[in-house]
Amino acid sequence: MAQLEGRRALVTGAADGIGRAVAEAFARDGARVLAVDISAEKLQSAFAGSTAILPVAQDLVSDNAHETLVTTASELLGGLDVLVNNAGIPGDLAMLHETTDANWNRVFAVNVDAVFRLTRACVPLLRSSRYGRIITTASVCAEYGLRLQGAYVASKHAVSGLMKGFAIELGSYGITANCINPANTVTGITRNWFSPADSAEGQAYLEIASVLGRYSQPEDIAAAALYLASDGGGYVTGQSITVDGGMTCRLPSLSHATRYDEVA
Repeated sequence: MAQLEGRRALVTGAADGIGRAVAEAFARDGARVLAVDISAEKLQSAFAGSTAILPVAQDLVSDNAHETLVTTASELLGGLDVLVNNAGIPGDLAMLHETTDANWNRVFAVNVDAVFRLTRACVPLLRSSRYGRIITTASVCAEYGLRLQGAYVASKHAVSGLMKGFAIELGSYGITANCINPANTVTGITRNWFSPADSAEGQAYLEIASVLGRYSQPEDIAAAALYLASDGGGYVTGQSITVDGGMTCRLPSLSHATRYDEVA
């Protein structure tokens, strides 16, 4: 039997990239999915003809967005078993001391506040399902810093702590809460950030980005989400699952070394 047969899921940021891959993976494994994104056009393009994936256009930072989605999940799915907070934005590149209030507030509104409010709103449905799973797409930046992206880094640290809090407080109801920390995933947002893998610049970056010699694909992250949403992931909670192709498993100074004496 499929791992998510009969389960009901809500996935945000679902029109492209990781969110779309998660929605499609869940549907293939038997779930009915409420696919939420700000772009109605992209949702229709992604899921036209699907009977298992129901597209819902919603701006997560708008007033009453979260209550509206809870009502929609109740009406269209009959409840909720799995919530995937995937929607997020990188914000503008800027040194922290030059970051504007507008940039900071926009990043936190989408990456933190919307996650908190939607998760809070979904708790009653997750409790009543007696199965609840909360999965949030964070980043390896939830554990490390990154130059020029201080607002983004801080927001991912915040949601990591938020999931730990939900894990502690909702565990007695059988609800789990976890983060997935991707790195170098090729999506609609990031596609233009990476040099082609067959170029000299691309090869140099890949030596740092992954010990596997390739960029992450959305399906790599979806596989982790599928595990956390399944019965098999039921004893994992309050954790951050890093899916980074080994990027963070080595010291940066060793990234380009091929012999021990090069770093001695």
